[in-house]
Amino acid sequence: MLTNRTLSLRQIKQAHARAVVSGLSGHPRFMAHILSFLSLSSSSFPLSYPLSIFHSIAFPTVFAFNSIIRCHTKHNSPSPCIIAFYSSMRRRFLNPNQHTFTFVLHACSKSHSNLSQGVQVHGHVIKLGFENQVFVRNALIHMYCACSRLESSKRVFEEDTLCRDVVTWNSMLAGLVRNGEVKAAEKVFDEMPERDVISWSTMVMGYVQNGILEDGLECFREMRERGVRPNEATLVTVLSASAQLGLVGFGRFVHSTIQSLRFPTTVPIGTALVDMYAKCGCIEESRVLFHSMLRKDIWTWNVMICGLASHDHADEALALFHKFISEGYCPVNVTFVGVLNACSRAGLVNEGRHYFKLMVDDYGIQPEMEHYGCMVDLLARAGLITEAIQLIETMTIQPDPVLWATLLDGCKIHGLVEMGEKIGNKLIQLDPTHDGHYVQLAGIYAKARKWEDVVRVRRLMFERVTNKVAGWSLIEVQGRVHRFVAGDREHEHSSDIYKMLETIRLRIIEAAYSPKHLTCVA
Repeated sequence: MLTNRTLSLRQIKQAHARAVVSGLSGHPRFMAHILSFLSLSSSSFPLSYPLSIFHSIAFPTVFAFNSIIRCHTKHNSPSPCIIAFYSSMRRRFLNPNQHTFTFVLHACSKSHSNLSQGVQVHGHVIKLGFENQVFVRNALIHMYCACSRLESSKRVFEEDTLCRDVVTWNSMLAGLVRNGEVKAAEKVFDEMPERDVISWSTMVMGYVQNGILEDGLECFREMRERGVRPNEATLVTVLSASAQLGLVGFGRFVHSTIQSLRFPTTVPIGTALVDMYAKCGCIEESRVLFHSMLRKDIWTWNVMICGLASHDHADEALALFHKFISEGYCPVNVTFVGVLNACSRAGLVNEGRHYFKLMVDDYGIQPEMEHYGCMVDLLARAGLITEAIQLIETMTIQPDPVLWATLLDGCKIHGLVEMGEKIGNKLIQLDPTHDGHYVQLAGIYAKARKWEDVVRVRRLMFERVTNKVAGWSLIEVQGRVHRFVAGDREHEHSSDIYKMLETIRLRIIEAAYSPKHLTCVA
C-alpha cells in the first residue's frame, strides 16, 4: 500500500499502472487513495487524469469527492465544476465534512465571480453545523478577504472568539493588509495570542506594500530580535524597501542575516541583493554578486543592466545586454529602460535611436513612458530639441508633464530661451500648482539675464503654489532609520538635535567663519 503522502506524479502513475496490472483498477478504495495522492502531489498534471480515475469509481465516497475537488483547487483558475462536484455529492445524500467545505471555499476564493457560490456554501456550513469548525472558519475568512468582502470576513472572525488558531488570525491580518487597513492590521497583530513567521511576514509586507517602508524595516528588525526565522518573501521585501530608501546599512544587515541563517541564495534573493546594492550606490558589490550567482533569471539580468546604466557604466551595460541576448533571453520593456537609460547618460544618440527602433521593430515592445523619457532626455541633452518635440507629438500615449520638464532642462542647458519659454508656459498650463515648473522657467530667464521675467515667474509661483509638499530625508544611526522634515519637532530626540545644531552654529561663529553671500535664482 502507498504510504508516502508527497509522491511525485511519476510514482503515482507507476502505482496506478501496477494496480491495473494487478486487477485493482476497479477497487474503489484503492483508486480513491490514488486520487488522494494526486491531490497532495506537488507535481503539475492535466485535470483529465484525476477525472478519469474519479469516473472509474462506481460509487465514490466523500473521501473521493474531497480528493477530486482538491485536485481542481490546485490549478490557478479552478473549474466551475468544483461546485458541480459538491452538488453531485449532496444529490447522492453524502454528507460533506470539514475538509469538503475547506476545499470548496478555497476554490471560491480564487475568483470574485465565485463569491455568490461561496456565500451559498457558507449557508450550507451553518445549516449543517460546521460554523464552529476552525478549519472551515479559516476558509470562510480567507474566501471573503480574497473576494474583497472584508466586512463579511470580520463578522466571521468576531462571531466566535474561542474558535480561533494562528491561521485564523493570519487570514484576518492578510485581509486587512490587502485592503490597505494598516492601522487595523496593527491592532490585530498586537492582540494575537501567538505569532508565527507568516504573521510577522504579513505585517512586514503590509507596511512595505502600503508605502510605510521604515515601519516595515523596524518590524523586520523586531522579528529578528525575537528569534523568528524569516522566509524568502520577507527577505525579498525588506531588501526591496532598503533599495527604495537607499539604506545600504539596513541592506547589509539583511544580507548578513541571510548568511548567518545559511539561507540559500535563491534567484529571487540573489536578484533582490543585486538590486539593493545597485540602488544604494554600491555597484561593485552588486556586480560581484551578479557574477557569483550560479542561476539567474531574466529579472536578475534586468536589475544588473539597469544598475550599471544608473551608475554611468554605459559600455558595460550595453555589453551585458548583448550577452543577455546571446544567452537566449528575450528582452522585456524593463530591459530596454536600462539600455536606453545607459545611452541617455552617456550621450549615445545614434545608439539610443538604434535600440529604440530595435525594441519596437524586432521585439514588438510598445514604448511606455519610461522609454520615451529616456529618449527625450537623450535628445534634449544633445540639443536636439526639435527632434525630441517630434517624438513627443508622435507618442502613442498621452505625454507626461515630466517629458516637457526634461525638454525644458535641455533648453536651459543649451540656452534656447525662446523655445524654453514656450515649453515652460505649456508646463505651467498643464500643472499650475507644480512649483518646479516655475523654478525651471525662472532659471532659463536668469541664464538669459531677463531679470524682470525672473521676478514675474517667481511672483506667479508664490501666488499659485500653496500646497507645496515638504521634502524629507532619512538617515541610519546604529541600525535604526530616522526621518526628518524641515522644522521637525516630532522626533524623540529633537531637543538634543537642536541643541547640537546651536552648538555647531556657535562654534562656527567662534571660528570666525563667514560664508559667502550667494543669491540663487534657480
